[in-house]
Amino acid sequence: MKKILIFGDSKIKKNITIKNLLKEYSGTLVKISKSSKDPLEELNNNIMSNSLFGDKKNILIDELNKFSDKIKDTIINQIKELESEDIELFIISNDSKLKIKFDQTFDCSLPKHWEVDKWINFIKDIASFFNTTIKDDAAEYLLNLYGYNDVYLFEELKKLSIYSDETITTEDIKEIGYLYSNIDFENFSYLLSSKRKEEVLELAKKYLSNPDFYITPFISYLFRYFLDLYRVIINIEPKKKFSWPEAQKISQDTDVSKMRVKKFLGIRFKNEKEFYANHTLFYTKKDLMDIIIKLEEYDRLAKIGENKDLIFMNIIFDICG
Repeated sequence: MKKILIFGDSKIKKNITIKNLLKEYSGTLVKISKSSKDPLEELNNNIMSNSLFGDKKNILIDELNKFSDKIKDTIINQIKELESEDIELFIISNDSKLKIKFDQTFDCSLPKHWEVDKWINFIKDIASFFNTTIKDDAAEYLLNLYGYNDVYLFEELKKLSIYSDETITTEDIKEIGYLYSNIDFENFSYLLSSKRKEEVLELAKKYLSNPDFYITPFISYLFRYFLDLYRVIINIEPKKKFSWPEAQKISQDTDVSKMRVKKFLGIRFKNEKEFYANHTLFYTKKDLMDIIIKLEEYDRLAKIGENKDLIFMNIIFDICG
């Protein structure tokens, strides 16, 4: 019997890991969760009962962290000494590590928001789960659309894997993609950071009136946008006017895209009609850190089901005043 711990904050990564593990073993899956009628009785029955026909079992304790402390402690104590020839795998999924010995441990934590390369690799792993591949630029485009939400990314890649050829491209996402392909995240973020409240409110009403609009990926996009602005601000001294060569150098130093740096610094080319506001005159380092912390807080509220209209309006008034 092999004891396995799968932990982390990504349910998608945990589910993929579990399914990949079970492919390698023929035993019947016994899933025990908080919704089980009597989890301890069900566990004990499966541990104690021997198969008359030699069939093996794989036991999964799903989301141990959701059980009561009493049941959790009982399960942990049982697995410490458990040995059985009738059980191939004894898997526990949990939100964090457990202080007992396992034969294998899988960390299914999501990357940090700023670890873009790791997010792109995660998107590739999901694509591989659906027996397809995705180009790097397409993975980055998908991340920009949906933000740092593994559930949305999983569902979109599931759909793309059906309708795309062997490799998912940016063109596939634009053609097959969901609602967010029709929302200009970048433009909204710029209007918001420029404190153009009336235009922002008009767009917000339009988005919120759509029943298919999800705020979580939107917050994730705003988080990354303001994190980029913070990285620019901490690397320069505020002044009234910047040049294009300065923007190129700052982009190279901060790893923020040139076009985004250009707008942050209020640089306008001769052939451009659009006016860009110099953000160095709007924000201090502390202002931006406060916004980033607030966005993390709103992200948590959105994920536990708080009113999205209220969250959206609070974000706008927090930033625009």
